[in-house]
Amino acid sequence: NCGDKVSIYSSIMMQQLIVIVVSYITIGNCLPILQNNRLHFTPSSGGESTNHINEINDALNKAPLFTKQFNKANPLSSLECTACKVALDAALWKYRTPNGTYPGLPGFIITLCKYLKIETNSVCEGMIHELQNETLFLLNKLQLTGSQLCGLIFPTSCPANDLSWNNNKWVVPIPKPHKVKHRVSPKNSKELKVLQISDIHIDLLYKPGSAANCKEPLCCRDNNGEVGQDKVTAGYWGTAAACDTPYWTLENLFQRASEDKFDYIIWTGDLPAHNDWSQTREGQIKLLSNLTNLLTHYFPNTPVYPSLGNHESNPVNSFPPNYVKGVNNISWLYEALAKAWSPWLPHDAITTVRESGFYTTLVKPGLRIVSMNMNYCNTENFWMLLDPVDPNGELAWLVKTLDGAEERGEVVHIIGHIPPSMTGDCLKVWRNNYHDIISRYRDIIMAQFYGHTHKDEIEIQYNDSSLAHPVSMAYIAPSVTTYTKLFPSYRTYSMDGNSWRVLDHSTYTLNLTEANTQGASPVWKLEYSARAEYNLTSLDLKSWHELYRSWVNDSDQSKTFQKYYTNFYKGNPPNKECDRDCKMRFLCGIQTGNYTSLC
Repeated sequence: NCGDKVSIYSSIMMQQLIVIVVSYITIGNCLPILQNNRLHFTPSSGGESTNHINEINDALNKAPLFTKQFNKANPLSSLECTACKVALDAALWKYRTPNGTYPGLPGFIITLCKYLKIETNSVCEGMIHELQNETLFLLNKLQLTGSQLCGLIFPTSCPANDLSWNNNKWVVPIPKPHKVKHRVSPKNSKELKVLQISDIHIDLLYKPGSAANCKEPLCCRDNNGEVGQDKVTAGYWGTAAACDTPYWTLENLFQRASEDKFDYIIWTGDLPAHNDWSQTREGQIKLLSNLTNLLTHYFPNTPVYPSLGNHESNPVNSFPPNYVKGVNNISWLYEALAKAWSPWLPHDAITTVRESGFYTTLVKPGLRIVSMNMNYCNTENFWMLLDPVDPNGELAWLVKTLDGAEERGEVVHIIGHIPPSMTGDCLKVWRNNYHDIISRYRDIIMAQFYGHTHKDEIEIQYNDSSLAHPVSMAYIAPSVTTYTKLFPSYRTYSMDGNSWRVLDHSTYTLNLTEANTQGASPVWKLEYSARAEYNLTSLDLKSWHELYRSWVNDSDQSKTFQKYYTNFYKGNPPNKECDRDCKMRFLCGIQTGNYTSLC
C-alpha cells in the first residue's frame, strides 16, 4: 500500500523536507512497484508544474538503471539509501547554476510535495518557504552532494562519512585537576524544593471539539477541517494525540504548581507549538514574552533559570554560529532571550545569552547553574556543517566555567534542552567532547537536567562499554505538551541543602481522560516519586547505577523496569508490557558516554 508508506512523511520536520525531492523513490517497499510498473504521473495543470512532473517521470524511468550501477560500488547500501543518493545528485546537478546557486529548486520541491500529497498544500508551501534561505545558503556555500544530503536526512540508515561533522575529530583542551579545596559551606542548609517545566509547546489555535486526527502534522486546531469518520475530537483540557497544549491548561498547571513553595524553577525550553510551517520570528518573540510574563505572574518571587529549546528559533532547529550575518543571523532571537530573561539573571549571564544563548550564574553560595545551548550539538541544526569545531566556543567556555567553579569550591547543576545521548539528536563529536568534560569535572557536577524527548527518562554516563564505572546522572523531565499521545506533566525535585544532591523527584500528571469528562475539573495527580517507585534508598549515582545493572542483568526482583517503562510514557504506554526487544531499546537509551556502545 504505497499510500500508507507515503503517510510516514506526515511527521517529517522542516529540515527533512529536502528529501521530498526524491520521496517518490524513497518510500521503502513501494520502490519495486514503481520500478516494475514504471509508474507514470499525469500533470494536472500546465506551466512550470507540468515541467516538474515530466522531470519526475523521467527520473522514475531511469531509477532502476541508476540503482543497479550504484549498488555495484556500494553493495551494503539499502535500496532506499541508494535511490536517495542517485536522485538527489541528479536534482542538484539539474538545478545548480554556474555560480553555484539553486534558484529553481524550491519550486520543484513544492510541486513534488503537493503532487505526491506528502503534506497538505499549506504545509508544503510553508515549510519550503521557511527552509529555503537556510538550505540554499548552505548548498551554495558547501556545494554538498546528493550523497551528503541523504546522510543528513538519514544519518543512521544512509550515512555520509565525508560530512564535515563526521570527519572532524576536534578535541577541546581540558586542564588537569586543581588541588582539592574545601567546598563552600552554605549558610542555610535546609532542603531545597525545585520545579522543572519542560516542552510546553503552547498552541494558541487549539480548539476544543476540532479534529484530533487530521492531515497535518499538528491537529486539534481551528483550521484542521471537519472531524473524520473516527469522530475523535479535541478535549477541552488537551488531547493525547498529535496535538499541543491549550493556553488555559498551562495556566491551570502554573496555578496548581504555585500553591507549593519552590526555591527556584528550571525551565528547559521548547515554547512554541509544532506548526513549524506557519511560524514567524515576530510570533516566536511575542510567544516568548507572553509565556515569560505568565510564569512571572504565578511565581513573582521565585528565581527562574531557563535554557533554550530547538523550537524557539525560526526556522525550527536553525541556530547558525555568530559569524553568519544577514537574513540568517541569529541575533534576533538571542536579543529577545536577553530581554525576556533579564529579570531573572545577572548582567554577566545576560551578556553571554545575548552572544550565544548560554550562561552561568550562582544560585546560592556554593551552588552554580550552567545553562547550555544544546542546539550547537543538534543533528538537525545543519548550520553546524559550516564549521563543526566547538560552535561559538561553547565547550571551551564550559571548561573555563567548570574549572573556575572547581577552584572556588563550588558544585554545579547543568541544565539544557537536548540530552547528550548516544541514541538521540546530539552530534557525536560534540557529544564525545562534552562527555570528556563531564568526566573530568565529575566530582563537582551533582546532576544534569534536560527535556526535549517529551518522555520521562534517565541517562547515566559511563566511562566505557563495560558499564562498570558511572560518571554522571542526568534527569530528562516529561513534557507539558501532549505531543504525541501523552498526558501533560511537570516535575519537582527535593535537594540536599549541603551537598546540593538530588534527594528525590516527583512527577505530576493530568489524566486527560478524567479531566475531559463532562463536569470534571483538572486534577494534577502525583504519578510517582522516584525513591518509592524504584525501591531506592537514595538517588545518588551509585544507586541509579545498581538499579540499571539489575535491569541489564535481569535481576530486577521487584519488577521496577516495568514501572520505568510505564512512567516513560507518563502512565499512558502504547503497550501494556515491554517485551525483551523493547527492553533492550530502553536500556540502550539510558547509557551514554564517549565510547562505542555494544547496543
